[in-house]
Formats: sequence, C-alpha cells, structure tokens
Amino acid sequence: MEIKNVEPKPYEKSALPSIIFEIEISHVKYQEAIIGVNGWLETDDGKVLASVNEHIYEKPKASKIGARGSSFDSGFKEEIYRAKIIALISKQVLDYIEKRRLADKKGDVKLNLCLNVKYLQSRAEISQSFLIDPKEIGLQEIQILTSRGYDESGKIVAYAYDPGFSTSFINRWIISGSGSPIFLEVREQLLKKDIRIPSTDWIHDYAPKLEIGEYFVVEIPKGEKVIEEAWSYVEKAEECFRTWNTKGVFANCREVGKLLDKIISNKFKNSPTIKKWKRAIRKFEYSASLDLHLEDIKEEKPEGNIKIGKAEVEHILIITKALIKYAEELLKEE
Repeated sequence: MEIKNVEPKPYEKSALPSIIFEIEISHVKYQEAIIGVNGWLETDDGKVLASVNEHIYEKPKASKIGARGSSFDSGFKEEIYRAKIIALISKQVLDYIEKRRLADKKGDVKLNLCLNVKYLQSRAEISQSFLIDPKEIGLQEIQILTSRGYDESGKIVAYAYDPGFSTSFINRWIISGSGSPIFLEVREQLLKKDIRIPSTDWIHDYAPKLEIGEYFVVEIPKGEKVIEEAWSYVEKAEECFRTWNTKGVFANCREVGKLLDKIISNKFKNSPTIKKWKRAIRKFEYSASLDLHLEDIKEEKPEGNIKIGKAEVEHILIITKALIKYAEELLKEE
C-alpha cells in the first residue's frame, strides 16, 4: 500500500484558509478494503502544521473483501482508492509556511503529507466441497434431525481439488483464515508523501485564496550578466535573506553600489551620462545604509524602536537588482 499521487489545491468552501488534497492510494483489490483516512500535514523540517481528514461531502464508498484459493485469485490485483482530504490552516501556520518558502532557493513550498490509513485485511482461504449421496458409494441412507425437528436425508460432504471452480448456490465451502479461525483483520498503516508547490503556483493561485494577500512580482532579467561580480553580491544577499541575516543582505547590497559607482564613474567621467547615474546612486546609497544607521535613527526619535523587517529587506533587494540592470544598460549606450 502506498500513496501513488497527490494533487493539492486551495480550498475555498471553508471559513478558514484551507488546502484540499486529492489523493490516490494503491491497495490489493478484494484483499484490502480501506475504511478511513486521516493524518497530518507537516513542513519539510518536520513541524506539524495541521490535521487532515477526509472530505465530509465525499460519496460513500463500497469495497468488497474476498477469499483466496480459487480461479478468482487473478482478481487480487492493484486497485486505486481515491479520496479528498482537507487541511484547515491558521494564520500562524501560514506565516511559518511562508518563512520556510523564503528559505528555499526557488521559493517553493515543500510539505510532507502523513496519512494514517485504516483498512480491513482478508485472511480467508477457501476450498470447494462436494455433496455425495451415501447410496452412490454403497452406504445406507443417512437421516438427520434438523434444528426444527425435521427428519431429512443427509449427504456426505467431500473435498476434491479443482483450481478452476466458480461459486454458485449449490457449492459448499471449507473456509479458513490462513490456518486459523480469524478471517478478517483491522489494520492501520502510516503512509507519507513529499509535496512541492512551485513558487509561481503559490503566489498566483494559493496566496489570494488563502488570504495571504497578493504578491507584487517584479521580473528583472539578468540578461548577459555584463557585471558578473555585481550579480555575485546579489546571490550572497539572497542567501543571507534565506537565513534571515538582514545585516548580511544590506552589506552585500552596499558592495554592489560601490562596485557599480566605480565602474560607471571611470567610464563616463566627462559624459552627461554621469549626471543621470549620480542621481540614481545617491538614492540607492541612502536606502542601502539603513541597516547601518539604526542607532542614529533611534537617537533622532528615542521613543521609536526601529527594526528591519521583511518589507525593508525585499525593498533593498529589488532596487539593487534594478540598479545593476540600469548600470548594464548605461554601459551598452556608449
């Protein structure tokens, strides 16, 4: 038994933010009958996010349990159990998911779905029996007193091996539970499946419906990476962002500004282009120095406690990439 496939989607029929998972679980037809699925959802670092349960509006399912030992054994093969399960997610959990997503290099959401599957397991084995009239084998007629007091002619039950038999109303069966009187077992099995939700799907499909808010997505093409060293600093800054090292983010972004100013100033010393550049770099240097001047700002307004948050870090990363792109375009002009 295993989880073959999982298709996650945002679920909109709940007052709380929710994700619905359409799951497919393989099991052996006639030998295993799934009677319930529940479990929990966790992050890739093992933190439990929410419990999951089957969709309450799912249509009732019917499964059949059989016994081995006949030509019908070929029917005991893999079958797919399909169900929908829902995870109700709190605001605190969404914040943690977002934190883990930002720690991923691609910005993807990585989850683990843990399902506890309850099912019936058949242990039954059957053999065909045959009725023989005692007179046919030279015995006297047998009279049997039934439970209702009737005196009836009895038959002898005999067994003969026949691998190709099929059931009918005249057949009699010798049944065993693999050598014991236990024909059925109720079992539980824990199944796990890794889930990855791509960044683009999370931003465009999940975020609005889970009430995280809409994202402001800016695509800044790196092009031919004219100034490779500058993009190298950006990669270091983004790595600092993933580990929430805000000072590292600002420090690498400031290095980008220094590098670009040196390159542009040397190339356009006596060109009108330098005037456009100086305006841009001055504004950038002012923003990039924020993390260095927190104490100065605090002294200006002692009643205020200045902190660097996600908004400030995202802002400096965006304008740093834009500044590199601007510098590369200037270098192409002349």
